[in-house]
Amino acid sequence: MKMVSIKEFRDHATQHLKTSEPIIIMRGSTPAGVFLPWDESMLPPELVKKAMYEVLTRQLQKQMERSHVSEQEVLADFEAYRKDRR
Repeated sequence: MKMVSIKEFRDHATQHLKTSEPIIIMRGSTPAGVFLPWDESMLPPELVKKAMYEVLTRQLQKQMERSHVSEQEVLADFEAYRKDRR
């Protein structure tokens, strides 16, 4: 397993994304993230899509709660935007 700084990972991301070796991305002496190479055959695409949907949904809900915005307000904004585009 390789360890690189955030700057190193950012500056050489394309090379790091081509590797088959896991990488720990460090912020100073603290781990900031992990890059795990992905083999397409590891999981069925449906499971990946479901997991991503669940994570993104939770993040969006938290952001809406912090901003005190309801789902109805978001939908109303989208509808107003669509009407303005016509």
